[in-house]
Amino acid sequence: MNNAAELLRLIHNLVRLGTIAEVDHQAARVRVKSGDMLTTWLQWLTLRAGTTLDWDPPTIGEQVILFSPGGDPASGVALTGLFSTAHPAPTNAPTLWRRVFPDGAVIEYDHGASHLAATLPGSASIYAQADVTVTTASALTATAAGGATINANVVINGNVTLNGNLSQPSGKTATMSGAVHFKGAVTSNGKDISSSHTHDGVQRGGDKTEGVS
Repeated sequence: MNNAAELLRLIHNLVRLGTIAEVDHQAARVRVKSGDMLTTWLQWLTLRAGTTLDWDPPTIGEQVILFSPGGDPASGVALTGLFSTAHPAPTNAPTLWRRVFPDGAVIEYDHGASHLAATLPGSASIYAQADVTVTTASALTATAAGGATINANVVINGNVTLNGNLSQPSGKTATMSGAVHFKGAVTSNGKDISSSHTHDGVQRGGDKTEGVS
């Protein structure tokens, strides 16, 4: 009889639902509350833990499945990723991947619309030790290049090479404080003002202009 009760207890503990009660970020361990039971410190299941590593620790109150090999919760593993009333699904869109962070940041990709979006309440940085290339044209289909719009003040700490035309809308002002060197024609309102531009009726030498009448 005792053996049967022990066997039932072990079977009952093989798979249990619970919630994260405590998180030890330094040791990468959690304690799980399941009914009246509070487990010892256990590992949680992450996406990758080999030469490729993933770090996305659970939070207190997050619902998990507790897998206990042999029915012993002391050797269990917590599987995260269950929605709950406290933490419901962040969307119901069938084509959307979305990651929502507690500070309000949202990163999402809609494969139905082929659109990537990121909403950040703070700053963003990209650190690369080699070239960074942004291409809006498809090299495979040779489609026309799309555009890029930057709605921000921009500071460039480096040299700029422009392999294309530069257009400034009417009513906008360009201010240059340093030296400017031009190679080629320079025009203003359609008139050539470069060094190759000439004027009729002007004599060389020491001729004087006429007085003002």
